[in-house]
Amino acid sequence: MDKETKVKQENSNLRYDDFDLSKVGKIMWSGKYEIIRNVFIACVFAIIIAFLLPKTYRASAVLMPPNEGSNAGLLGSLSSLPFGNLVSQSSDETMTSMAILKSRTVMEHVVEKFNLIEVYSCKSSEEAVIYLRDNVSFNIEDEGTIKISTVATTSWFHPEDEEIFAKTLSADITNFFIEELNSVSKTLKTQKASFHRQFIEKRYNQNITDLKASEERLKDFQEKNNTIALPEQTESAIQVASAMMGEVLSNDVKIQVLTATFNADHPEIERLKKETEELKSQLIDLNYGTKSNTENGNYLFPAFSKVPKLGMDLMRLKRDVEVQNALFIYLTQQYEEAKIKEAKNTPTIQILDFAVPNDLKYKPSRVRILLLAAILSLIGSLYYLYFREKWRVLKGL
Repeated sequence: MDKETKVKQENSNLRYDDFDLSKVGKIMWSGKYEIIRNVFIACVFAIIIAFLLPKTYRASAVLMPPNEGSNAGLLGSLSSLPFGNLVSQSSDETMTSMAILKSRTVMEHVVEKFNLIEVYSCKSSEEAVIYLRDNVSFNIEDEGTIKISTVATTSWFHPEDEEIFAKTLSADITNFFIEELNSVSKTLKTQKASFHRQFIEKRYNQNITDLKASEERLKDFQEKNNTIALPEQTESAIQVASAMMGEVLSNDVKIQVLTATFNADHPEIERLKKETEELKSQLIDLNYGTKSNTENGNYLFPAFSKVPKLGMDLMRLKRDVEVQNALFIYLTQQYEEAKIKEAKNTPTIQILDFAVPNDLKYKPSRVRILLLAAILSLIGSLYYLYFREKWRVLKGL
């Protein structure tokens, strides 16, 4: 048997259905120069493509969400109670900020500010907004901060100026989002403060009217019933009535003494009787009052029978005045605070890091492209050599 026939017989005995590392290693080693050539060519093409691919730059900013001021007045007091959370404002400022940033209004302002219709080569503002949403991200970090990131991409075969433009554009768009967040937040807070001020102002004006009406009712009651100082007047009336009652009792004793000595028509007896009747009449007036005096207000002391009712009515009228006056003091303070809050125009967010142009590109990664090309070309070359040798063996059979 010659040498050529022997080699063919050995090749015919190879079974490629069974994976043998030693056989594969021999095949790979025999084609090592071909593998190196293929990997080198693939890496060269990968480097060329990596330098021609569009470059993407990303700029990020970090900010603290706006802090809601503590609720003043009644709600602020109630917030310290065990059930205060039920009446306090429970809106999450972070989520509110995220909603503002993602709103269509803010997106359209950004598109208009940077002429993104032309930058993204879009046909309409709506299409530019869609592209912008894909190129910007808003994330809530573990620390509770908000991170705004914007990417800008160059074109193929771009000059260096276009890279500078992409770097600057990504930073400018990110910072403009912060400006819009601040502006919209202040606008919303101003509107809220304006509505609050209008409500307080309306209630304040109503309170002034109610306070004047309560004071007028108290004045009319005091003038009508002659109750300037009811307790003092009642005490004085009691003292006067006691003195008059003493006079009545004294006159009764004198009349009895004189009747035993003189005739019943004695002038002194008549005088004492008339004086006693007058004192009793005055005592009746003190107890019940007279219709003429009540209508004309010609009395100094209120009737004893009317003192309880007068005292209760007077107490209620004074209480109404005190309540309206206390409410007036509270609303005056709230009204001034509402006007100050409405006039405030201070920033509502705290910026930790402004966005700055990033010299390092975000993608593509040339190292990754090179490694991927080398690995894929290596794997492809190995498969190619393996199946090529298998094909040659099968064809030789």
